[in-house]
Amino acid sequence: MQQKMCYSKVYDKIHACLGCKRKMRCRMVSEYTYSPHVDFFIDRVDRDNGYEMPSFHIHHKYEIYYEIEGTRRYFIEDAAYIVNAGSVVLIGENQIHKTAAVGDTPSSRIVMNFSGEYLDSLAEIFPDVDFFSFLNEEHNHLLCNLSVKQQNQIQSVLQQLILLQEEVTPESDAMRKMMLATLLLTLKSLCRIQQEQGGENGRVSNQIVDQIQGYIAEHYAEKLTLTGIASQFYISPYYLSRLFKRAINLSLIEYINGVRIKAAQNLIEKSNESVSEVAEKTGFMTTAHFRRVFKDATGLSPQQYRQYYKRVNK
Repeated sequence: MQQKMCYSKVYDKIHACLGCKRKMRCRMVSEYTYSPHVDFFIDRVDRDNGYEMPSFHIHHKYEIYYEIEGTRRYFIEDAAYIVNAGSVVLIGENQIHKTAAVGDTPSSRIVMNFSGEYLDSLAEIFPDVDFFSFLNEEHNHLLCNLSVKQQNQIQSVLQQLILLQEEVTPESDAMRKMMLATLLLTLKSLCRIQQEQGGENGRVSNQIVDQIQGYIAEHYAEKLTLTGIASQFYISPYYLSRLFKRAINLSLIEYINGVRIKAAQNLIEKSNESVSEVAEKTGFMTTAHFRRVFKDATGLSPQQYRQYYKRVNK
């Protein structure tokens, strides 16, 4: 029963927020964020108190957050970040993530997501310009320690994009695309500068937890238990559970399931192996369990995900 509760906490339905009776703004973000029919969406999200996303999820799009006020935790793939006001969070296509409050304080942020195809017309004009690949790189997930001038520049562009959200003229669409392209190139430059300067990337780390993450990365296809992993590192299960939760705010089973789903995505994308073979190779005990976990995490069945991937990568 305890394991089932952990599982449901991580992999609640991707669209669970759609049924939420909270603010209309929250519902709008959820609807547009997960809709495959919208190539571009941006909005400001204000919270009066602490809020934690009920589940990890993915988008088949890029996503950018700008933190206006407050401090939040962001969990992207196998990393956790503390994000303060004036920082930018970058999330690539199909990267598993969620966000949670730090304490019970108000927060405000701008969320923007868009498909790679949205800038196809500009990419044709500038074929040698790479607008997107930096968004998928782990060391670029968080842009922090920006100057006030840089923060104002980024926030100003995002606010202009919000104002253009309701405009549907060809002129406004051209303005959106040019502003987005300019913003992406600005963020790409700032990421490069941060990396060259060896700036703090905000990742929460712990030596033992890092070792455990490495162990899970090597053994996720095997049967993994709290007791078994604890014995590998000569610590008690209770200590391991508390250590893992404190370091990255995830239980051990939550983290393992996330690693397995990512591995399953990779196999589905790059091989023709059956669903049952993928399930077996990624550590799931039964195919039925794998199907349920995969769909809860991605919003698609394994077969649908394979069809989608082939369609967009023709």
